[in-house]
Amino acid sequence: MPEQTWSPDPETPVVEYRSGRWVFIGGLAMFVVFGLVALFPDIGHASGSSKSKNLTPTAASFLFGALALGGLMIMIGSVPRMHRFVVDQRGLWWGAGRKSDLIAWEELRAVRGREPRPPVKGDPNSKPVLPALVFTPADGRFATRHSALVKPLPDAGPDVQLRLPNFATVRQLTQEIARVRPDLLR
Repeated sequence: MPEQTWSPDPETPVVEYRSGRWVFIGGLAMFVVFGLVALFPDIGHASGSSKSKNLTPTAASFLFGALALGGLMIMIGSVPRMHRFVVDQRGLWWGAGRKSDLIAWEELRAVRGREPRPPVKGDPNSKPVLPALVFTPADGRFATRHSALVKPLPDAGPDVQLRLPNFATVRQLTQEIARVRPDLLR
């Protein structure tokens, strides 16, 4: 949706979180370590293993340079983005960079916060439950209209989820929804 959908009311509380930070830091570390090894291949002692004897310094520099370039690509692809949510009388507003979306209250029948849980011990088919807001939409096209924000739940029928990084963010959004539309919470 265009950026004009963002809520203009400055007095409404904003719930925000940053995504992609740890992937960015991992790519940065990969870039620095492998980049330094590619630039200075002669530092350290030669290994006694037979594999390192077959690898020329030029090939080693190329390999580590390629890994450093991979780290740079990971950094570029995972620049941390700030996600902002605002809850007001019209609905739940989401903005991240130039993208924004509005989930209007008329589109929903119910909302609930889902707490994270680890997988069940001893059950090989058990998967961890991630923190999310779970929406019960009023119509079947809800997930298509808001595909940048929500994903359908595999076994929950019409319910869709908005995955969030932690339960504190889920709790903040649930409290804001309860302040504005307590009738939707279940």
